[in-house]
Amino acid sequence: MGDYYGYLILGIFAFIFIGISVIVSKKFPAEGVDDFVAAGRGIPSALIAASVMVSWVWTTTLMGSAEAGMNFGISGGLNYAWGNAVPFFILIPMVMHLRKKMPKCTTFTEFIEQRYNRTTSKVFFLFGVGVIIYVLVAQAVGIGIVFNSMFGIPYEIGAAVPIAIVTVYISKAGLRGSIFNDVIQFFIISIILIISVPVILKTLGIDGIYNGLVDVVNNPNNPNYNPGALSLGSSAGFRYGLTAVVVAMGQVLLDQGYYSKAIATASSKSLFRAYIIGTVVAWMPIPIICGSVFGGATLSLGEKLALNSEAAPFIMKLVYGGGLGAIVFVLMVFMAGMTTGGGCLSGLQALFTADFYKKYIKKDASEKQMMSFGKKITFAADALVIVIALLLKGHSLLMLDIFSGILFAAPASSFVAGVYFKKTTPTIAITSIICGLGSGLAAYFLIPNEDINWFVGNILALLVPAVIVIIGSLFSRHSFDFKKLEKYEPDHNVNR
Repeated sequence: MGDYYGYLILGIFAFIFIGISVIVSKKFPAEGVDDFVAAGRGIPSALIAASVMVSWVWTTTLMGSAEAGMNFGISGGLNYAWGNAVPFFILIPMVMHLRKKMPKCTTFTEFIEQRYNRTTSKVFFLFGVGVIIYVLVAQAVGIGIVFNSMFGIPYEIGAAVPIAIVTVYISKAGLRGSIFNDVIQFFIISIILIISVPVILKTLGIDGIYNGLVDVVNNPNNPNYNPGALSLGSSAGFRYGLTAVVVAMGQVLLDQGYYSKAIATASSKSLFRAYIIGTVVAWMPIPIICGSVFGGATLSLGEKLALNSEAAPFIMKLVYGGGLGAIVFVLMVFMAGMTTGGGCLSGLQALFTADFYKKYIKKDASEKQMMSFGKKITFAADALVIVIALLLKGHSLLMLDIFSGILFAAPASSFVAGVYFKKTTPTIAITSIICGLGSGLAAYFLIPNEDINWFVGNILALLVPAVIVIIGSLFSRHSFDFKKLEKYEPDHNVNR
């Protein structure tokens, strides 16, 4: 298939997304900062559930879980699913607790400043921005790989154009526009998977896939030889599952997009229902299916791909012959990347609009000026993301994700402790972050065994800070008064 179809898809979606943003911005004009970054704090749980689901359906969910299936066999998708779901069971009660204790909080960095101090807040702000930039880069890389693999479009164009489109969209529509779009994509992504999976299984045959995996397990000459490929209890797969917990911990707890959606939910009861449905019921089956069907099928065929991240597009192209099915798969990945990117950018807008501009740049800024600055930031982030994505051409999506765990897991413990415990101090928090990040990176780069260095690095990045926070807090005489959070007043009007 020529690259004509790929360019056509990019053009059509540019028109659709930008058109929707214009309609949303006109029909629901933002009346202030809170309306722009928190959607008026009255969104129903059904909309939030759909939005949470598609926001967590990254290009990595579709392609990285398939890569996990290639690397670890049938346990890959399962371990991807439970590992990436665990952090939400920490996030959900945390957000509900914050809504109660600090009702006018808009960003998690506002809470960090009030709970610890401004210096600690700056550190968390940098990590929060870093997580968002990474997630956007991952979407760009994934979409670039798919457009190049399926249509022959240069990776650079496939990675850059979608991110530019979603940037324009979010700069105009804000969080409310992101949620509306997510709901539409929820149904489209679900329908595509429901149709495609049976077609793949029928074409390749369940018996054929199974017999191919048996050969992978028993034949040392198989290019994908893996004795644990048919074991759900694979030790390598379980290590990856534990690593996935660490990786997702930073991505979930430090992504302002999830806080913005939680704050936008009408009530705490709606929030709980929305996040449980969005993650456990709607999201978890997707990586399990993709890991087993896309990854398992490619593994069973004895294919040795240049990049295991291409397993999913390889199967779709094989089954559909590069025709309509290939277009459908590209649409699914494109939508996944756009919705996740949109959620991240709306979170970035919230950080810079509500908790940066007036505090550090213009203390007497109006809410209109704050919103204008937030919109401009999305374009600066777009440029940075595109540059990084181009530099990462040819890299594995799964390994990028694994390395990100070392970078972003370190602040999780001091964040959780700050929400629930009164004895954790700013010094303990900063010390734990530095030690966690340092030990994780040291393990990754100094351990020569590449089959284990990523696992040890991630575990240390999460556990070392946890130990420091627990021991430090036990011996601390500090006692934070949580009641003062109830009196917090932000630099903008809050719709409460």
